[in-house]
Amino acid sequence: RELQDETGGFQVFIPLRYQHDFVDMKDGKVRNKLQARTTMASGAEALKTFAVSRLLFDNVPHVKVFWVMHGVSTAQLALNHGADDMDGSVVEYKITHDADDFGTPDKLTREDILDLIRDAGFRPVERNTRYETIREYPGPDPERRESPQPMRV
Repeated sequence: RELQDETGGFQVFIPLRYQHDFVDMKDGKVRNKLQARTTMASGAEALKTFAVSRLLFDNVPHVKVFWVMHGVSTAQLALNHGADDMDGSVVEYKITHDADDFGTPDKLTREDILDLIRDAGFRPVERNTRYETIREYPGPDPERRESPQPMRV
């Protein structure tokens, strides 16, 4: 935080969820030596991290949620807990999908991500790495605006 005050060099802070239960699918061996002593952060703990990050890093313009690491529902909720950027437009992502136990899909299309953002009650905006607007998309359905619900994927 102090370095950001001095330099203003950070554009984004990205809280990543600790992936606890990694077992190699090829040989069944546990690849995480800390597994016996620790647990993966719950969704509630992850949301607290986003909220505190937004408050603590008020000098960093953006807080990003990476749906691949947090799961779809937590990623949507993170947008209401301080995150202003949802990322994870990957073709297929197996590492955390295989490690988590809360049904994270291994891929989402652009339309899926746009729908997730809308279903969380926000208007999607595509930006480049400098956070300059590339394209603005239609916002959420006004009928759902009163009671946004996480999209089922």
